[in-house]
Amino acid sequence: MTSTRVRPHVARVLERTRAVLLPFDGTVCDLFADVDTAAIAERIRARLSKRGHRMTLMVAVTADPLGMMAYARSVGPASGAEAEKIVRDAERAAARTATPEPGIHEVLRACQASGRPVAVMGYTCPTAMESHLDAHDLRHLVGPVIGRGQRRFSPQRLIRQAVEALGVEPSDCALVSQFPEGMFAAEEAGTQAIGVVSRHSTRKQLAFTSSAVVVSSLPKLADAITAVPPVETSGVSM
Repeated sequence: MTSTRVRPHVARVLERTRAVLLPFDGTVCDLFADVDTAAIAERIRARLSKRGHRMTLMVAVTADPLGMMAYARSVGPASGAEAEKIVRDAERAAARTATPEPGIHEVLRACQASGRPVAVMGYTCPTAMESHLDAHDLRHLVGPVIGRGQRRFSPQRLIRQAVEALGVEPSDCALVSQFPEGMFAAEEAGTQAIGVVSRHSTRKQLAFTSSAVVVSSLPKLADAITAVPPVETSGVSM
């Protein structure tokens, strides 16, 4: 039995957490940490220009590959398919070199040991996510992997798909995020939210909703998951 002391408000969330949602890019790993994302966006612009498409100034200067891909989809199916391939190839290459976030192994092992299934989700293409998990011996600790599809995507859509794949209710899940956007998306989708302080966000930035709880690191979260088992729900087997 662990002697880890878990703050009461964190323990209350974990007691209700029968499954865990992990955003891939930013919580499992920092996919493009060592990649020039502006160059990816520029490759999409070059393809659009070659097709004779004229862009607004804002589109012409964006460094966001996913934003450029969404724009290319709005131009037409052929442009969208080209942009998708450019982004997908970049994601697959980045997934081979990206380093797992410190503590993510411990979180996944703690989830498995406590009987909490995990879904990994994100805007990244599923094959890149799968290859990263395989490369770092994480795949056996993860259940569903929910990535970007061909339709328009949103955080709430991804969360709903992940919850459905796990076969649980949204309120039985906790989404773990190092970004305020993840905390907001969890609240909108009806799941619990656990913020993790990191180089991306401070405790104050993560704790902006009344239902949010925040921990200081992924290893601390792993300790808390181990210390607080999920409470059995009447009529539902674990």
